[in-house]
This record gives sequence, C-alpha cells and structure tokens, in this order.
Amino acid sequence: MIFYFSGTGNSRHVAEYISKKTGEELVSIAECNNNKIYTFKLKKGERIGFVFPVYYWGMPSVVEDFVKYLRIETYGKHYTYSVLTCGATTGGADVALSKLLKKKNIHLNASFALKMVDNYTLVFDVNDKGKNREINAQAEEQLVNVAKNIEDRVSGNYNKIRGLWPAYPVTHALYNATRFTFPLKVSKNDCISCGKCARECPTKTIIMECGKPVWNNARCTLCLSCVHNCPVNAISYGPTSKKNGQYTYEEI
Repeated sequence: MIFYFSGTGNSRHVAEYISKKTGEELVSIAECNNNKIYTFKLKKGERIGFVFPVYYWGMPSVVEDFVKYLRIETYGKHYTYSVLTCGATTGGADVALSKLLKKKNIHLNASFALKMVDNYTLVFDVNDKGKNREINAQAEEQLVNVAKNIEDRVSGNYNKIRGLWPAYPVTHALYNATRFTFPLKVSKNDCISCGKCARECPTKTIIMECGKPVWNNARCTLCLSCVHNCPVNAISYGPTSKKNGQYTYEEI
C-alpha cells in the first residue's frame, strides 16, 4: 500500500511509478483526510510506502495529520519506506515521519529522496520549462533505482540530501506559523470561473461563490495547487508568485 500526497504532481508521479513496479495499491492521503478514512488492513508481505513533498524541510500538515490518525492492521512484518520529493534538501521530514510511525509500532526500513522542481514560487522561478524538464529527467533516472530498491526491499538510509535536518523543529514551527490563506489572492478580472482551483484543492479549502474562488479556512497546507493549476494564472501567493510562473508535473 502506497500512501501519497501531492500538490502539483511530483509525488503523485513518483507514487504511480512505484505502484506500477510493485503492483501495490495507491492511497491518496488528501482523500483519506477529507473522508476521515484512517484504518487499513494489510495483506501478508505487503509493503507500506509514504510518498510526499517536503515543506519547510518537514512534513506537510496533511501528511502529519494523516499519520497521527493512521491505524494499520498488520499481517506479520511489513517492509516500510518513504520517498520524499523536494527542490533542494529534505531536512527532517523522514526523521519526523519515522518518529510518528514508531508510536504505532511501525519501523521505517528505508528512506529515499528525489530532487525535483520546487513549486514554492514565492521564492523559486519555474518559468524555464527546459530547465524544469532537465531537473525532472535526472530525478526520473534516480527513480528507477529507488523503485528497484523498494521492489527488492532494501533497507537503509538512501536519502543523501537531508541537509541540516536538526533544524527541523525550528523550520516546522515556522511552517505552521505561516500556513495562512490570506496571502492567496484571485484577480477577479482574470478569473474565468472554471472552478478548477476548488476541484484540485487537496484539502477542500476553496469553495466557489458567485463564480469566484473563496478560501473558506484561515489556514491550509500551503501546497499552492490552486496557484499552479489555474489555467489563466489568476491566483497569486504573495508579491512574486505571478512573475515566477506556474508549474505542474509533465511526463518526461
């Protein structure tokens, strides 16, 4: 079983690739949270995978919430792994995941990480499509090896881009302190009322009112799916996201 979360498609692609190689079921963490589904029963020998992006060198709030509520009925021992996608380093994301899983008597056997395009356009410019493809092409080559290791149930720390992970408590606190929706703005003149932002929002934080998106919660997971999935770039996050472009994963 592969539990995954993805805002703009990087982690979803990784999870789908691993699923094809292992033949194991994909489970959307966002959908589970929205429907309050937290109990799962595993088959004998089934692997447990967690695939998600890194936010502020830590776990996205939707992933953290899901793991806290997660209840797994095991069948013997299960090989458990994480695959993190990030733009630079992973920080303490897999370390934090491992600690949460230990409370549920689940041991994280292996950690992997892939450097992909960073969608945090408050800081990063994603306008260069050629550069984006190069970054993801390199990740795709590494993904082949990651999936092979998972197929073979190889244990160990294969996350070589952790960086300064002990700073995780500080960065995670900063993340939680900045998960507000008020910086998300919609240009009503540009908005075409398609509703895609609301449909794609993994936390169902967006509703449509009078044909325009409204954020119905003061806080969200800050995945920026709404910013990047808008077909007319009508949604911005802060002063720089509009000029820094939009990004969603495209098959290599």
